[in-house]
Amino acid sequence: IICRQRTSVMSEGDFVINKEGPTVAGNNPNVLDSSFQWTALTVFQSIGLFLLAGVAEIGGGWMVWASVRGNRQWWYAVIGSLVLVFYGFIPTLQPTDTFGRVYAVYGGFFILLSFLWGWAIDGDRPDLGDVVGGSIALTGAVALLFWPR
Repeated sequence: IICRQRTSVMSEGDFVINKEGPTVAGNNPNVLDSSFQWTALTVFQSIGLFLLAGVAEIGGGWMVWASVRGNRQWWYAVIGSLVLVFYGFIPTLQPTDTFGRVYAVYGGFFILLSFLWGWAIDGDRPDLGDVVGGSIALTGAVALLFWPR
């Protein structure tokens, strides 16, 4: 199935969906490619980027929250907003090119990190439901990320 094709002949940049998954004709490293392979380095890089993104998003969001609802200084909201802008670029550093999957997997990390942030910063200790739900979310996220394709 060809989703975008200007002529009847495949040209570089044409998007194709086949049984192996989406790919793009040509050798552009910035487009979807079903030939991606996990290595120890890319696994650690990916997990590190998920953790960095989580800290940036939760930290930035917490600073805005603290300014608006927690009676902190106005500049907390400004700094928090800048951190959130920085956060928006972190997922682009992921070694895979599947936007939807990267964000879906990040959701599992975000849930766990949100509970840990709340516990460490605000003293809100997670209860059993939080631990079970967070574990299910993270397990699902890991399955999404590393499932053989």
